[in-house]
Amino acid sequence: MRIQLLPASKADLANPPPALLAGITRHYPSVAAGMTHLAEVLTIMGTQPRPLPWADWWAQGDDGRIMGLCGFKGAPDGDGVVEIGYGSFPLCEAKGVATAMAAALIDMAARHGARRVIAHTLMVESGSTTVLRRNGFDFVGMVVEPEDGEVWRWQRPIGPASAAP
Repeated sequence: MRIQLLPASKADLANPPPALLAGITRHYPSVAAGMTHLAEVLTIMGTQPRPLPWADWWAQGDDGRIMGLCGFKGAPDGDGVVEIGYGSFPLCEAKGVATAMAAALIDMAARHGARRVIAHTLMVESGSTTVLRRNGFDFVGMVVEPEDGEVWRWQRPIGPASAAP
């Protein structure tokens, strides 16, 4: 699966670009359900302003349609650690979209100086744990996050050697 990342914001929902509207139409049960869900997700993701590249990104597939949303929780901390999140649109699940989004975020983080990427999942084996394993993440253990409660933490070291040319 190949994707291209395009900057995303809640403002995109007020006047959706054609690729986003096409993606919502094709990959959600209804346009209304897609718009509502994405507004909720972007509201949660956008609670803290984040400069590019540490912001939110639409995942555009080869067919030109948006297939998912991903991003960084914030800029890397003082140790170079950055957290990622991702989600494919419902009718794109189990098609490699989330795996491709995570890979693209890891690559972007490496190109911009991050040294380690972390991610959190629910405390159960799932599609998301598979995505992280496919992208070289190791399971660290359970942590308590203020927003999410108890979650599993995953991490992957990165560096200049991991960056794309």
